[in-house]
Amino acid sequence: MNCKVVVIGAGPGGMILARELAGKGINVAVYEKGGFAELGHDWSDAMELIALQKAGFAVPVLERLEWKGSLVKENLDDPGIFEKHAVPRLKICSPGMSSCKEVDFRMITTDRRRLGQMLVEQAESAGAVIHYRHEGISLLYRENGKKSADGLVVYGVVVRDLESGNKEEVKADIVVESSGFQSVLRKSLPVYTGLAEPFEERDFALVHREVRPYAPENREAEAIPDHYRYGYHTGYQWTHIHNDKSIDVGAGVRQDSANPDPKDLIEEFISRHPAIKDERIRGGRRLCIVGRPLMNFITNGFLVIGDAASTSVPTTGCGAGSALLIGLWAAEVIAEAALEKRSDLEKLWEINKKFYLCSDRGPSFAALAALRVALQSLSHRELDFLFDKDLMDAATLQNAVNGIFRPPDLIKMFKSLCSGISNPLILLKLNRAITGAVHVYNHYRSYPDIWDVTAYDKWKIRAEELFAAVNLE
Repeated sequence: MNCKVVVIGAGPGGMILARELAGKGINVAVYEKGGFAELGHDWSDAMELIALQKAGFAVPVLERLEWKGSLVKENLDDPGIFEKHAVPRLKICSPGMSSCKEVDFRMITTDRRRLGQMLVEQAESAGAVIHYRHEGISLLYRENGKKSADGLVVYGVVVRDLESGNKEEVKADIVVESSGFQSVLRKSLPVYTGLAEPFEERDFALVHREVRPYAPENREAEAIPDHYRYGYHTGYQWTHIHNDKSIDVGAGVRQDSANPDPKDLIEEFISRHPAIKDERIRGGRRLCIVGRPLMNFITNGFLVIGDAASTSVPTTGCGAGSALLIGLWAAEVIAEAALEKRSDLEKLWEINKKFYLCSDRGPSFAALAALRVALQSLSHRELDFLFDKDLMDAATLQNAVNGIFRPPDLIKMFKSLCSGISNPLILLKLNRAITGAVHVYNHYRSYPDIWDVTAYDKWKIRAEELFAAVNLE
């Protein structure tokens, strides 16, 4: 189509975008800091089934708590991408484990390293060109005098060869950043675009996880259920069985020096469960973006997707599914823009629209991010009370863990009032948190459907006010 797209970062969103565009005959070049063997994370993550289906993967069939299908891993070295053990029902527990709720879990445990490599293989088969050991360091752009998101036109990117140190200017009609939450390119733009603000410290969780051998002498007596311990030290702690021989144990806490190290939390858990052995099979440690999504992903000739745009599920940190979906939406818009020989903000605004207006994903993630910030100010005792009194009930938790926000109805609000009357202070905090999240959700559903600088600035100012109001600390 005589259009050149450059993707910086071979993450799930960037690679699904490259695969789709190359398949439509568009010239796509991808620049990735690592090598093929290092793609993805060295562990398996919960990913949304619907995102994997829409991305074209053969989702397996559930049979007696096991997945069956061509992409299911039979062992660690199997080339499949899905772990065998299924979790159709997940236990969500209070910090003190005083109360647990069972919820439908619409995710599947997916080998992130193998998934990343498979996406690259598919993109290359479609015609995309991958340059390993290269990083994007800044954008090439021309300013036009406007002091807004459309105040410049991006026409390329400066990349550095990490082996030789040489820099090169790569021209492109559209540059896509899919390089993770460091978002170097986005932050290289002028402040007036509204795209350059760094993420705040509270937008991150520090996560540590380990996959270890799991060999209980008595499986019934020593069974460890798949669970999330929600609100534990401002974050969560979990266990996921992968198969008959291994289990994933992890924890995440808000990035804050006052919080314990998540590695210490999982070591303490493992010490109480002798069925989990000392050997470490896989795992890792990283910061995870769990803040609100960017309010705008676009400027002329440039867009950000995935963690660079903070589109993970705020309640769990699961971001690969969202990256896949947004990559697919972006591919549709860019392919249409290429036919029209356009790369302007007004045309690319359709990507924002798909996330915030054509799906519930954007409003839900914004509301859940607001709710997360508010609830992190509650103590373990207060969160235990909310669980025990069913103020945080199974329906609410099921939506939250699956990345969905639903405003409570009047009957539920009345029930909460009656249940929590013995502790009016916690009830007041919960009411403020939920009310604030509802206001955020409703405001995001009124996202501007076209690019209009006056309308967008007015909408953005109100969004900032609503988020400031939900912080209970």
